[in-house]
Amino acid sequence: MTTPITSTTSAQAAGQSTSSATRLRNQLDTPALFIKLFMAELQHQDPTNPATPASIAQQTAELSQMEASMSLTDAIKTQGRYAEDSAATGLLGKQVTATVTGNELTGTVSEISLSAAGTPLLKVGQVTVPLSAVTTVGIATAGQTSTA
Repeated sequence: MTTPITSTTSAQAAGQSTSSATRLRNQLDTPALFIKLFMAELQHQDPTNPATPASIAQQTAELSQMEASMSLTDAIKTQGRYAEDSAATGLLGKQVTATVTGNELTGTVSEISLSAAGTPLLKVGQVTVPLSAVTTVGIATAGQTSTA
């Protein structure tokens, strides 16, 4: 019988914060940690019931699946950021209507920047609005000004 390296109750797992989950994910990204945990498991296994080659292969396969899943998740997030950036760029020079703090703002997008979090920000007149606040898009006409 092998000794588990860590144990987590469902209540603990439900209460785990995002930052600790991210920290754990970053630690699991390193193959060296897997090797270290695997070696600890082998050193502390029950000598009367040692790990079988099948269980070792299963653990290795589970690690590979987890790495592939994490890689796919990262790729999907990156693709989403690229799509969002492309959508923002496509609004340059277009008339948009956005709702910011309950107020509707209409004007032409004159500039695009990124927030500290990496989300697109649009400059509409003198106001900077997040892309997510845009509710409608139209074609800008000459001399279009923003209204609040």
